[in-house]
Formats: sequence, C-alpha cells, structure tokens
Amino acid sequence: MSAVAEDVSAFLSANRGKLRTPIPTSPIGFDAFLRNGVPVSVAAGIADRYGLTRQELGALLHVSPSTLDRRFEKQGKFVGAEADAMYRLLGTLGVAMRVLKTDENVVSWLHRGQPALRGEQPINLLRTNAGAEAINLLLEQMYHGIVP
Repeated sequence: MSAVAEDVSAFLSANRGKLRTPIPTSPIGFDAFLRNGVPVSVAAGIADRYGLTRQELGALLHVSPSTLDRRFEKQGKFVGAEADAMYRLLGTLGVAMRVLKTDENVVSWLHRGQPALRGEQPINLLRTNAGAEAINLLLEQMYHGIVP
C-alpha cells in the first residue's frame, strides 16, 4: 500500500465517526471511495477534531462557504476535485498524527509558522498538492530525525 493511502486509512480508522462505509486500504480502494464521494461527516469530524472553522475548511476543499453550508445541511458528499482535496487533507493529517502523536500537537503545529516552510503556517499550504507535499516531506524528515 502507498504511504499516503496507509496514513489516510489509519487516520479514518481512528476517526471513524459517522462513517458507515468500509474504509479502503489501498490506493485503488481509495479511488473508488473518492469517486463515490466523501461523506460530509468526514469533513465535519475533521473540523470538530482540529478546530477548523467553516471558512478554513472551505478554503482547504476549494468550496465556497455557502456551498459548504448546503453540503452540511443536506449531508451531501464531496466529489471530484473536492474529494481529491479531502484526500490531500486526510493524507497530511494522517502523517501529522503519526509524527506528532496527539491532536493537540497537530493543531498547534498546523497553525504555527514553520521555519522549514519559509515561515508559513502548514494549514495555509494545504490548499495545493505542492504545499501538502512540502508539509509531508517536512513531517517525514521530523519522523526520521532529519533536521531540515
């Protein structure tokens, strides 16, 4: 299994919440999961657990606040590019939990400027794949004791 799929699977398993569908364990399984749409309950659980405002969550998923509100009201799903953005977010949160160990550490780290990321707050870099890649690389370096 790919490292991202492994981290996403572990993260979803630990944060199952209202998720009723089986959690995929492989990249191809996640492809089907994403194509079927990521339930809004996953996003709600992440927002609650990590103290993300609707505005922050919407920015991370590239969804306007009004669209996000409608999804939450109707208990809809994130599909297409929104589902990909959710996968990116879940992958990074999975790596962060593996490295930083607690929710409190993850929240603090995500919202604090990181010198190795040019002083940027990781939460702001999660809007793009390139930003997520930079965050994941830094987290993996930390995990292996490499000083960036």
